[in-house]
Amino acid sequence: MLKNKLLTALKTFRDDTKGVISVEMVMIMPLLLWSFAAVATFFDAYRTRSMAEKAAFTISDMLSRETNAVTAQYITNTRTLFDELANSQTASSLRVSVISWNSEQESYEIDWSEARGERLNVLENTDMDALEASLPVMAESDVLILVETLNDYTPRLNVGIGEVSIDTFVFTRPRYGPQLAFES
Repeated sequence: MLKNKLLTALKTFRDDTKGVISVEMVMIMPLLLWSFAAVATFFDAYRTRSMAEKAAFTISDMLSRETNAVTAQYITNTRTLFDELANSQTASSLRVSVISWNSEQESYEIDWSEARGERLNVLENTDMDALEASLPVMAESDVLILVETLNDYTPRLNVGIGEVSIDTFVFTRPRYGPQLAFES
């Protein structure tokens, strides 16, 4: 008798569908909200990276069109321009270098390099071996302008990506002159 009552009660509990939607919502809603937050955060991170790359290309193009010698103040203002174009929320770093190819030594050489910010240093000729794989093949006495930037992206919501360092590496040939000069 007790066995039949227990089986009947279990069957009734199993077949009762009252409150199923509430239970499903409690189980699914946190995952759904996290997914929306993650999509928004990933979109913002990619948008920030895209803005940084476009800003670096703009600066590289600006320098390639320069016919006068650039100064230290010009490079400082260029970093400020990068921060504005990239909508940088953190301290950024910028390095502008002019590189040429020496066919006698078969190596890249730094004509000049200037850096602004705390995380990028000026390039030296000893650094060129590490960059060689990233640079294009150049003809004798060919010159290129290398613009490198570095800034951080901190997501507004913690969805698992953490702080991301966004770096760009853009090179361009001078358009109107044989090279970009630096006046110290």
